[in-house]
Amino acid sequence: MTADSDIAIVGMAALFPKAPDLAAYWYNILHQVDAIDEPLPDWGADRFYDPDSDDLARIYTRRGGFLRELSRFDPRSFGIMPVSLTGGEPDQFHALDLVKRALLDAGLTEGAYRPETVGVILGHGIHPNRASINGVQHCVVLDQTVALLGELFPELDAATAQRIRALLKRRLLPLDTDGIPGLVPNMMTGRIANRLNLMGPNYIVDAACASSLIAVDAAMTELRRGRADIMLAGGVNTSTPPLVYMVFCQLGALSRSSRVRPFAAAADGTLLGEGGGVLVLKRLEDAVRAGDRIYAVLKSIGQSSDGRAKGLMAPRLEGEVLAMRRAYAQAGLTPDGVGLVEAHGTGIPLGDETEIQALRQVLGERRRLPDIALGSVKSMIGHCIPAAGAAALIKTALALYHRVLPPTLCEEVNPGLGLERTRLYLNTETRPWIHGGRTPRRAAVNAFGFGGVNTHAVLEEAPGQTVEPLSAFLGRRWRPGNELLVFVQPDRAALLAQVEGVRERIRSKPAPDLRELAAELWRRRDQGDQRLAVVARDARELDARLTAVLGRLADGARDHLQTREGVYFSARPLAGRVALLFPGENSQYPNMLRDLAVEFPRVRRWFDFLDGLYDGEREIAPSQAIFPPPTGLAAEDRALLQTQLRGMELGSESVFAADQALFALLSAFGVRADALLGHSTGENAALVASGIPRLDEAGLGACIRRMNGLYRELESDGAIPDGRLLSVGALPLERVREVLAADPRLQLTMDNCTNQFILFGPTDAVAAAHEHLKRQGAFCSVLALDRGYHTPAMAPMAEAFRRLFEGVEFAPTAITLYSCVTAEPFPNAADGIRDTAAAQYRQPVRFRESIEHLYRGGARLFIEVGPDSHLTAFVRDILRNKPHVAMACDDRRRGGAVQLRHLLGALFVQGIDLDLDLLYGGVPVKSAEPAPYLSTAIPVIQPSEAELRQLRDWLGSPVPATAVADRPTVDPRPMPANADRSAAVAAHFTLMQDFLRQQERIMAAWLNRRRGR
Repeated sequence: MTADSDIAIVGMAALFPKAPDLAAYWYNILHQVDAIDEPLPDWGADRFYDPDSDDLARIYTRRGGFLRELSRFDPRSFGIMPVSLTGGEPDQFHALDLVKRALLDAGLTEGAYRPETVGVILGHGIHPNRASINGVQHCVVLDQTVALLGELFPELDAATAQRIRALLKRRLLPLDTDGIPGLVPNMMTGRIANRLNLMGPNYIVDAACASSLIAVDAAMTELRRGRADIMLAGGVNTSTPPLVYMVFCQLGALSRSSRVRPFAAAADGTLLGEGGGVLVLKRLEDAVRAGDRIYAVLKSIGQSSDGRAKGLMAPRLEGEVLAMRRAYAQAGLTPDGVGLVEAHGTGIPLGDETEIQALRQVLGERRRLPDIALGSVKSMIGHCIPAAGAAALIKTALALYHRVLPPTLCEEVNPGLGLERTRLYLNTETRPWIHGGRTPRRAAVNAFGFGGVNTHAVLEEAPGQTVEPLSAFLGRRWRPGNELLVFVQPDRAALLAQVEGVRERIRSKPAPDLRELAAELWRRRDQGDQRLAVVARDARELDARLTAVLGRLADGARDHLQTREGVYFSARPLAGRVALLFPGENSQYPNMLRDLAVEFPRVRRWFDFLDGLYDGEREIAPSQAIFPPPTGLAAEDRALLQTQLRGMELGSESVFAADQALFALLSAFGVRADALLGHSTGENAALVASGIPRLDEAGLGACIRRMNGLYRELESDGAIPDGRLLSVGALPLERVREVLAADPRLQLTMDNCTNQFILFGPTDAVAAAHEHLKRQGAFCSVLALDRGYHTPAMAPMAEAFRRLFEGVEFAPTAITLYSCVTAEPFPNAADGIRDTAAAQYRQPVRFRESIEHLYRGGARLFIEVGPDSHLTAFVRDILRNKPHVAMACDDRRRGGAVQLRHLLGALFVQGIDLDLDLLYGGVPVKSAEPAPYLSTAIPVIQPSEAELRQLRDWLGSPVPATAVADRPTVDPRPMPANADRSAAVAAHFTLMQDFLRQQERIMAAWLNRRRGR
């Protein structure tokens, strides 16, 4: 171990608005859930809310990131008496629960660690809370109230005064030995150490908004110095009383629009949030040795202070820059490799502007395109003050673990920030984090606190981690969408009975979770040929589709059914072979397979592979064109990326990567092919998928690089003919051949299907053919591609590729590989394979004939394995009115994740032996009974009507309750005796109920009123 040892995050727990646990928190982030809401009534917003008041004791917004009903704690599981909760400090109990959950997430149950080597350090604010305010009321407000009554009623005897005090005390929360720990802030970690038997260091730190990162840095130091083997660190802020809102309102820091939108044009302040997060830390070498799951690696945390800045609560550029530079110096890294920055980003304009300026100084100026994603989870949960850093660290660790760039809520980026001059772009969409670099993915987290405390954390992805599909981690789909539900029974009656039973279940209250129901149907499936698959978004859609199934299958006449909406049924599966079809160039489109690359690591890895082929060699990485940033691009930049994606180099490479990614995904689901066929340059993808070329990953990469070099060389030499491509439909091939015969400059490059042929030729020849064919009734369109693939003019390229293939070993496999050059299977001999593979560049694509040959050979299931669904449409046209199934893995309109469910449903009913555990893994077991609600509301002295009557009797006042004024005023006239003092009594009782507000005003008055971050 050394003073700069890397630290592994091996466990985490989270509790944030609308997120009761870690999986829910990550799910909400990925799905862009805005968790801002109003508090529960017991928070007291109605007592303090006045948007037009400048009174220190009033607030102008009542929205924030509140836990609401998620504030729960089960004292029994920790051996705590329930009575301790009533007057206790809620943060202490939530912290205890979070630490226990974090340990469990790390696989550390009691007995799995040595207590003396485990410590806990948490960030926590020392502001008034439920317990401390209760203490003030017991020890100050009660006596002040009784003393005031004594002044108003000189005849009040001591015994009656004590009875009044006792009555009012009963209206408060108890203050006894069980509640006393709530008055001592460091009891938060003390209680944790006590209940969980931790004998390492335990303490809290208060550095305002930087508290969590300061706590984590202290925990890292304990590990690096060998004083602990396991440290728990993070931040907790699960109760935000109105007083804190009052302070932020006086500072003008809270949003009057009641929205948190960091870096947005409409940003006008922040909103406060509640929550907590805890991380389990170990030295990296220890975690690797133990085989731990490692979410991310902490490299360093830099700290600084603002010094003599413009104001105690105003941000200072120099201080923020210093913290960042210290972090990279400590880590021994440059900021060049950072791909994600989780900003402090509060939505307060001055703070956000200063942070962007600091990041620009440290990360450098913009290169050709923005390459660092910027975000702030505060846009979703608000500013959790001492827990804000924990929320940011957990989000960033999950991003590194799942290789996902998480989104930030923003409708329009603030142009005044000057992001176009930085390497940053605001990431507003959930996107795969593609990274082919030789260094790990790296990310940074900012947390800046009141008083000029600045922190900057540097993290990187952990080595050697096998990441499960995202849905397995979440226990649900990462994006709410269509679920696949499957039914299997031996006969029609049993199938319809099962369908009816499921329909009744989803109509019950509460309805079952759709994904859990889908998993149950899969795992409890029966045997038989009567198979049904239904794709539905929610219970309402499922109900409608099951009702339609019951109606259409009731008479027993149908033996198959397929609807575009997502119903697939077969009583007699097609007996036929499975053919996989690989599309080529011109199938690519921006953001193709994006949702699948987020959900399934094996899809993302192929795009990582593509980026890695040219690490640092290309000005624009392949992934920047395939998955362009959602913001920060000028119109000319977007046009450039589209041109890159359509270009010869990236066009074919991107489709090849997408084809291989989907082939790997289908293989994981158990789809086994009998035959493969590639269309155009998709023949290379089919060739690699067949296993005929004996290439490992390094060999494949080298081969692709050599092919790319040939493209560039031939293009620069002018060996690739320019022209235009014309798509022709609704005309027989014979009529098309007449046009070709009339102008020898035109070539037939593709015979795709009965209703589509592609011609190539010089621009003027294509234009003339276009007009002539339209007059004959053809549907024609000029394609974007301008290269004469599959024509004799491409002979130089064919020869170059034939020479390249000489260096590749070929050997046949059990899968039959077809070629669109011959519409026949590839030869078995290695030289024959090389000749056929190279010939596709100079000979027409005979896709229609190839499909017809496959069909004659017994193929009945045709699956398009690539982006979009062009080949599927071709097959359906070719085999019209013949029994077959043609489906695509991807559909540009539907999206890949939804289309995948449709494809699997269609294959399932045809009897394909699928493994759908990949879809349904990680379904959580729900707790039968939620933990009791833990109130965070501040206590208020509010006697009941009966108690008010008792008080009036004791004070000799006949005033009814309705006489109590809402807000009393002082009457300067002399006070009459006895019954005439009724107004004063009434005023006092209202004043007594308003005491808390007055106390809060007194406590807040001395606070600095200047604006801060």
